[in-house]
Amino acid sequence: MELFYSKNIADGGRTLDADESGHCVRVLRHRRGDTIHVVDGRGMLYRCTIVDDDPRAVLFDVDEWVENYGSHDYWLRMAVCPPKNTDRFEWFAEKATEIGVDVISPVFGDYSERKVFKPKRIERLLVSAAKQSHKGAIPQLDEATTVTEFLRQEHEGLKLICYCDEATGKVDIKTALAACLAGDAEARWEPAWLSGTRHAERPTLHQANAHPQGKPAITILIGPEGDFSRAEVALALERGWQPVSLGDSRLRIETAAIVATAAVYLTFSK
Repeated sequence: MELFYSKNIADGGRTLDADESGHCVRVLRHRRGDTIHVVDGRGMLYRCTIVDDDPRAVLFDVDEWVENYGSHDYWLRMAVCPPKNTDRFEWFAEKATEIGVDVISPVFGDYSERKVFKPKRIERLLVSAAKQSHKGAIPQLDEATTVTEFLRQEHEGLKLICYCDEATGKVDIKTALAACLAGDAEARWEPAWLSGTRHAERPTLHQANAHPQGKPAITILIGPEGDFSRAEVALALERGWQPVSLGDSRLRIETAAIVATAAVYLTFSK
C-alpha cells in the first residue's frame, strides 16, 4: 500500500499537491474511482476515493480514517549536532524517521565544525521516509540553535546526554531507558488535547509533535565531532541531564544518533 501526503487534509483539504498528484496519476496510474491512502503528518491515515484524476491536483473524498497510524509507544526528541558532511545528517534524519522519532533538533556545539543548517532538503526527506515506513506522523524539524541555548530550554521527561569523556554518574543508555520504562523517571504527562476530538480540532503539525500524548517522553543530546565542551557538560549536569554511554565503540555523530534512536525503539517496542 503506497501512501500520499496532504498537509491540509485534517483541515478539510481534499486535493493532493502537484508533486503528489503527478506521482499518483502519472507514475502509479491511479484513476477516478480508485482508493488511495493519505497521511496528514499528524498521525492520521485516511482512506480516500479519487473523484478527479487531474495530475496537477488530484481531488478525493474521505471515506474513513485511522488515528495514530504507525505510531510508537514513546515520544522522542533527538537533538543532534550536524556533522561537517551534510549527507550524514540527512542519512540520520531519514533512518531515525523510519525507526521512530517525533522531533529532530539540530544544535551547534562549541566544538562543532559546521555552523550552518539548511532544512529544506531534510524536510522533504522526512516526508518521504515517513511514507515509506508507513507512519502517519512526520517528525518535526526544529530551527537550529546552540547546545547552550538548547540546554537552557525546559525539557520535560527523561533527558540523556551522550558524550565520550568519563563522567560521574554515567550509566548505560539501556539502564536509563529501562528505568523510564518501569516508571521510575518522571517522564509522562497528558497533553491539552485528546485523541478523541474531531480531526478538525486537532493540533497543527508542530503542536502534535511537540507533545508526547501521555507517552514516556525522552530527549537525547548527541554532540559534535569534537565532543561537548566542559562548559556545555557542566551546564547539562546542572540542568539535570543524565550522562549515558552508548557502549565501548567510538561512533560517528550520525551513528551514535541512530544507536540511541534504536535503543529507545527496542526498549519500548512491544
